[in-house]
Amino acid sequence: MVAIGNPPYDKATKGAGKWIETGDPGTGQPPPLDAFRAPGNGRYEYVLTNLHVYFWRWATWKVFDHHGEAPNGVVAFITTSAYLTSRGFAGMREYLRRTADEGWIVDVSPEGHQPDVPTRIFPEVAQPLCIGIFARYGQPDPDTPARVHYMATSGRREQKLARLNQITLNDPAWAACPDEWQEAFHPRGDTTWMTSPLLGDLFPWSSRGVTPGRTWVHAPDKRTLTERWKLFLAADTERRRELFLEARDRKLNTTVGPLPGIAAHSGTLAGEKGPHLAPVRIGYRSFDRQWLIPDNRLMVVPRPDLWRVRGPRQLYITEHNAHPLENGPGLTFSAHIPDMDHYRGNGGGRALPLYRDDAALAPNLAPGLLPYLAQRLGTPGSAEDTLGYVAGVVAHPAYTERFYADLQIPGVRVPLTADPDLWQEAVRLGREVLWLHTYGERYADPAAGRPNEPPKLPVGRRPRVVVSIPDTEAGMPEAISYDSVTLTLYVGDGRVAPVAPQVWAYEVSGMKVVKKWFGYRKKHPAGRRSSPLDEINPTSWSPQYTTELLELLNVLGRLVDLEPAQADLLERICAAPQITVADLEQAGVFPLPASARKPLTNDRSGTLFGT
Repeated sequence: MVAIGNPPYDKATKGAGKWIETGDPGTGQPPPLDAFRAPGNGRYEYVLTNLHVYFWRWATWKVFDHHGEAPNGVVAFITTSAYLTSRGFAGMREYLRRTADEGWIVDVSPEGHQPDVPTRIFPEVAQPLCIGIFARYGQPDPDTPARVHYMATSGRREQKLARLNQITLNDPAWAACPDEWQEAFHPRGDTTWMTSPLLGDLFPWSSRGVTPGRTWVHAPDKRTLTERWKLFLAADTERRRELFLEARDRKLNTTVGPLPGIAAHSGTLAGEKGPHLAPVRIGYRSFDRQWLIPDNRLMVVPRPDLWRVRGPRQLYITEHNAHPLENGPGLTFSAHIPDMDHYRGNGGGRALPLYRDDAALAPNLAPGLLPYLAQRLGTPGSAEDTLGYVAGVVAHPAYTERFYADLQIPGVRVPLTADPDLWQEAVRLGREVLWLHTYGERYADPAAGRPNEPPKLPVGRRPRVVVSIPDTEAGMPEAISYDSVTLTLYVGDGRVAPVAPQVWAYEVSGMKVVKKWFGYRKKHPAGRRSSPLDEINPTSWSPQYTTELLELLNVLGRLVDLEPAQADLLERICAAPQITVADLEQAGVFPLPASARKPLTNDRSGTLFGT
């Protein structure tokens, strides 16, 4: 039996999968989709709510599970390729390895998300696609993993189609994928990679970022939040319910306490008559600081532990740990509590605080790591130095380029040098990176050229306003563009120059930072709408927006300046002796092999994670 096709790729609401998702009450059997789930992986498995996943499960059930008298067969689909590497599809990969005897993956979108249209197999489809073929030759052997082969096709559409016509089962381009049950359907790459420790093992406590669930509770400016709140207070109970968008455990009559470190609110939202709590800064997106009403009554999943450790020396690492990385820095950083989508604007991620407390007395480092590094490198170290090293080595595009194939299996690893001089060089570079990512709010050191103020490029290269961005309602910018000849950034009718091409093009895993930043501040702001309150936005461009735009351009310009030194340093670290996972396990810093370490709790409660 063969199931072959090109199923739809749309996200779906719960229940759209019918009996595949919910089960058939008449049989007493669990829902077939449960075969694609993995124990302890539930918080990532929202990705299974998708039409193409339901088709995958229907086809595999029909071909491999339902006809015991005819156990052999083939399932061949072209679908989005997230199941190759995404953590949410770990159970699906294990099912396929246990159920099939052999598999072949043809990646037809190695260019990543939203590739250039001429490279797409289907011009209208911006998602990365792959062809997956899985075959079973006889009775199932669930204890022997299927042999899975991988190849990628690149070039323009016609070149890819020509290559597909030439592929054979013994084609020399096939590469073997790992045979561990839940590992990615992707060959392993750089040998340095697997010997380097995971970021989450070095900084073991983490949480997903703040998830307000309601987009109207944050904004680029505080005045907008005040206007939205006034409209909310002016509404009667029924209208408040519409504006608020009741969901989960947050309703107008919900009674909850304040977030740690935040002033108390009074009563429920149904009876609220007073002003909103003072807005606080958050890291909304990489390099984009916005404002949030820190009211526990407004948030779906506020992550109270992130608020509990908030302090003047705290710094949050953000990692896109559930999806492959495309380009740009492997990590970004924020002096303020980050949003769940801080890293690249979608796909979630996690925040790893530098400290486990608000007084910066308890570093969030693996027990024994600092003494071990001090002994191994012959120099005393600190949590700040350790994070500086990580930023110097990981937070630049050359890291993502070197380890691109490995990063298709989500999870940043940090090559740790055993050379004291290379360590100090990385710390020095990383301290400047962290100062830049936090707009001078952390890692300031005037003696080292890092004043306690927003960073600036040298005078001759420093962006300035050439033509003022109008601050009138009629002149509110609707578009932003760039002229690479004159190095000019056009913001509506305003102009800013000089702006280097690399600054305009700066990306974080496919997110164009300058365009994303502007998108939240233009005349008709981008982003999801959760309430009519989202329609209340500034009607004119403020001088503060101009100031923050110049700060952003200066920060990105200085980061671009550091990239060659970071790239050279990474190559020297990878070529020199390193501190490996095995070294850290033998020293007792990592008490268990990486495969045995699991999160303590699930993230729904907002609890920080550890080993």
